[in-house]
Amino acid sequence: MQKKLHLIFILIFLSFSDVVLSNTKNIIEEDQKTLNILKNYLSEQIVVGKANFKFLFWNMYDAKLITESGDYPSKKFALILRYNKDFSKKSVVDETINQLEKQKTYNQQELEEVKALLNRAFREIKKNNKFIGIKNNNEAVFYFENEKVLETNNTEFINHFFDIWLRKDSQNPEFTRNLLGKS
Repeated sequence: MQKKLHLIFILIFLSFSDVVLSNTKNIIEEDQKTLNILKNYLSEQIVVGKANFKFLFWNMYDAKLITESGDYPSKKFALILRYNKDFSKKSVVDETINQLEKQKTYNQQELEEVKALLNRAFREIKKNNKFIGIKNNNEAVFYFENEKVLETNNTEFINHFFDIWLRKDSQNPEFTRNLLGKS
Protein backbone atom coordinates (compact mmCIF):
# COMPACT_ATOMS: atom_id res chain seq x y z
CA MET A 1 0.00 0.00 0.00
CA GLN A 2 2.80 2.40 0.89
CA LYS A 3 4.53 1.72 -2.44
CA LYS A 4 1.29 2.55 -4.29
CA LEU A 5 0.91 5.84 -2.41
CA HIS A 6 4.54 6.66 -3.08
CA LEU A 7 4.09 5.90 -6.80
CA ILE A 8 0.92 8.01 -6.96
CA PHE A 9 2.73 10.89 -5.26
CA ILE A 10 5.64 10.64 -7.73
CA LEU A 11 3.26 10.57 -10.72
CA ILE A 12 1.35 13.61 -9.45
CA PHE A 13 4.60 15.45 -8.78
CA LEU A 14 5.98 14.63 -12.23
CA SER A 15 2.81 15.70 -13.99
CA PHE A 16 2.76 18.97 -12.04
CA SER A 17 6.46 19.65 -12.66
CA ASP A 18 5.92 19.02 -16.38
CA VAL A 19 3.23 21.72 -16.44
CA VAL A 20 5.52 24.13 -14.59
CA LEU A 21 8.44 23.40 -16.90
CA SER A 22 6.36 23.72 -20.04
CA ASN A 23 5.37 27.27 -19.07
CA THR A 24 8.85 28.58 -18.24
CA LYS A 25 9.24 30.20 -21.66
CA ASN A 26 6.24 32.43 -20.86
CA ILE A 27 7.56 33.74 -17.53
CA ILE A 28 7.67 37.53 -17.68
CA GLU A 29 10.76 38.00 -15.45
CA GLU A 30 10.16 41.66 -14.62
CA ASP A 31 10.38 43.78 -11.49
CA GLN A 32 7.25 44.34 -9.40
CA LYS A 33 6.68 47.91 -10.65
CA THR A 34 6.61 46.70 -14.25
CA LEU A 35 4.28 43.82 -13.35
CA ASN A 36 1.94 46.30 -11.62
CA ILE A 37 1.87 48.50 -14.73
CA LEU A 38 1.11 45.50 -16.94
CA LYS A 39 -1.68 44.32 -14.60
CA ASN A 40 -3.40 47.70 -15.04
CA TYR A 41 -3.88 46.98 -18.76
CA LEU A 42 -3.69 43.22 -19.27
CA SER A 43 -5.74 40.81 -17.15
CA GLU A 44 -3.20 38.06 -17.89
CA GLN A 45 0.41 38.61 -18.90
CA ILE A 46 1.91 35.94 -21.14
CA VAL A 47 5.13 36.38 -23.08
CA VAL A 48 4.67 35.92 -26.82
CA GLY A 49 8.37 36.24 -27.61
CA LYS A 50 11.67 37.86 -26.76
CA ALA A 51 14.34 39.33 -29.01
CA ASN A 52 17.68 41.09 -28.81
CA PHE A 53 18.51 43.88 -31.24
CA LYS A 54 22.15 44.26 -32.27
CA PHE A 55 23.57 46.72 -34.74
CA LEU A 56 27.00 45.77 -36.07
CA PHE A 57 28.80 44.85 -32.84
CA TRP A 58 26.63 46.94 -30.46
CA ASN A 59 24.08 45.23 -28.27
CA MET A 60 21.31 47.85 -28.43
CA TYR A 61 18.31 46.53 -26.50
CA ASP A 62 16.25 43.53 -25.49
CA ALA A 63 12.55 43.40 -26.32
CA LYS A 64 9.64 41.42 -24.97
CA LEU A 65 6.10 41.17 -26.36
CA ILE A 66 3.33 40.34 -23.88
CA THR A 67 -0.38 39.67 -24.48
CA GLU A 68 -3.23 38.28 -22.41
CA SER A 69 -3.37 35.07 -24.45
CA GLY A 70 0.27 34.61 -25.43
CA ASP A 71 -0.74 35.08 -29.07
CA TYR A 72 -0.21 37.88 -31.55
CA PRO A 73 -1.90 39.68 -33.29
CA SER A 74 -3.88 41.04 -30.38
CA LYS A 75 -5.77 44.28 -29.77
CA LYS A 76 -4.11 44.54 -26.36
CA PHE A 77 -0.42 43.99 -25.82
CA ALA A 78 2.70 45.38 -24.19
CA LEU A 79 6.12 45.86 -25.73
CA ILE A 80 8.98 46.21 -23.26
CA LEU A 81 12.37 47.51 -24.34
CA ARG A 82 15.33 47.26 -21.96
CA TYR A 83 18.26 49.26 -23.27
CA ASN A 84 21.75 47.75 -23.18
CA LYS A 85 23.62 51.01 -23.75
CA ASP A 86 23.18 54.75 -23.37
CA PHE A 87 21.35 56.77 -26.04
CA SER A 88 20.59 60.43 -26.35
CA LYS A 89 16.93 61.38 -26.53
CA LYS A 90 17.57 63.07 -29.87
CA SER A 91 19.12 59.95 -31.41
CA VAL A 92 16.18 57.79 -30.30
CA VAL A 93 13.59 60.29 -31.57
CA ASP A 94 15.46 60.68 -34.88
CA GLU A 95 15.83 56.93 -35.41
CA THR A 96 12.19 56.32 -34.52
CA ILE A 97 11.14 58.93 -37.08
CA ASN A 98 13.43 57.25 -39.60
CA GLN A 99 11.68 53.93 -38.93
CA LEU A 100 8.22 55.50 -39.14
CA GLU A 101 9.09 57.10 -42.48
CA LYS A 102 9.81 53.63 -43.87
CA GLN A 103 6.10 52.93 -43.41
CA LYS A 104 4.55 56.23 -44.44
CA THR A 105 5.41 59.51 -46.13
CA TYR A 106 4.68 62.33 -43.70
CA ASN A 107 3.93 65.92 -44.63
CA GLN A 108 5.61 68.62 -42.53
CA GLN A 109 2.66 69.08 -40.15
CA GLU A 110 2.32 65.32 -39.56
CA LEU A 111 6.06 65.05 -38.98
CA GLU A 112 5.94 67.81 -36.37
CA GLU A 113 3.03 66.08 -34.59
CA VAL A 114 4.88 62.75 -34.57
CA LYS A 115 8.06 64.42 -33.33
CA ALA A 116 6.11 66.09 -30.51
CA LEU A 117 4.66 62.72 -29.43
CA LEU A 118 8.07 61.06 -29.52
CA ASN A 119 9.67 63.90 -27.55
CA ARG A 120 7.08 63.31 -24.83
CA ALA A 121 7.61 59.54 -24.90
CA PHE A 122 11.41 59.38 -24.75
CA ARG A 123 14.05 60.60 -22.30
CA GLU A 124 17.82 60.45 -22.18
CA ILE A 125 18.48 56.71 -21.97
CA LYS A 126 20.99 55.04 -19.72
CA LYS A 127 21.97 51.39 -19.81
CA ASN A 128 19.24 49.18 -18.25
CA ASN A 129 16.51 51.84 -18.59
CA LYS A 130 13.15 50.40 -19.53
CA PHE A 131 10.53 51.65 -21.97
CA ILE A 132 7.04 50.10 -21.96
CA GLY A 133 4.55 50.67 -24.74
CA ILE A 134 1.05 49.35 -24.15
CA LYS A 135 -1.54 49.14 -26.90
CA ASN A 136 -5.05 48.90 -25.53
CA ASN A 137 -7.38 48.64 -28.53
CA ASN A 138 -7.20 52.10 -30.17
CA GLU A 139 -5.21 53.79 -27.42
CA ALA A 140 -1.64 53.56 -26.28
CA VAL A 141 0.15 54.37 -23.06
CA PHE A 142 3.91 54.70 -22.79
CA TYR A 143 6.07 54.40 -19.68
CA PHE A 144 9.72 55.24 -19.22
CA GLU A 145 11.34 53.91 -16.07
CA ASN A 146 7.88 53.14 -14.65
CA GLU A 147 6.67 56.74 -15.14
CA LYS A 148 3.74 57.34 -17.49
CA VAL A 149 5.11 59.68 -20.17
CA LEU A 150 2.47 59.62 -22.90
CA GLU A 151 -1.12 58.60 -23.60
CA THR A 152 -2.49 58.87 -27.12
CA ASN A 153 -5.43 57.75 -29.21
CA ASN A 154 -3.75 58.69 -32.51
CA THR A 155 -4.32 55.26 -34.06
CA GLU A 156 -2.15 55.89 -37.10
CA PHE A 157 0.80 56.84 -34.90
CA ILE A 158 0.12 53.91 -32.56
CA ASN A 159 0.00 51.36 -35.38
CA HIS A 160 3.09 52.68 -37.17
CA PHE A 161 5.03 52.97 -33.91
CA PHE A 162 4.46 49.36 -32.87
CA ASP A 163 4.92 48.16 -36.45
CA ILE A 164 8.55 49.26 -36.23
CA TRP A 165 9.06 45.96 -34.40
CA LEU A 166 5.99 43.90 -35.29
CA ARG A 167 5.29 44.26 -39.03
CA LYS A 168 6.11 41.41 -41.40
CA ASP A 169 8.47 43.56 -43.48
CA SER A 170 10.34 45.07 -40.53
CA GLN A 171 13.94 46.15 -40.95
CA ASN A 172 15.09 43.11 -38.99
CA PRO A 173 12.87 40.09 -39.87
CA GLU A 174 14.73 37.68 -37.56
CA PHE A 175 14.25 40.04 -34.61
CA THR A 176 10.53 40.31 -35.43
CA ARG A 177 10.15 36.52 -35.74
CA ASN A 178 11.75 36.08 -32.31
CA LEU A 179 9.57 38.79 -30.80
CA LEU A 180 6.48 37.13 -32.27
CA GLY A 181 7.59 33.75 -30.90
CA LYS A 182 7.96 32.27 -34.39
CA SER A 183 11.59 31.28 -34.44
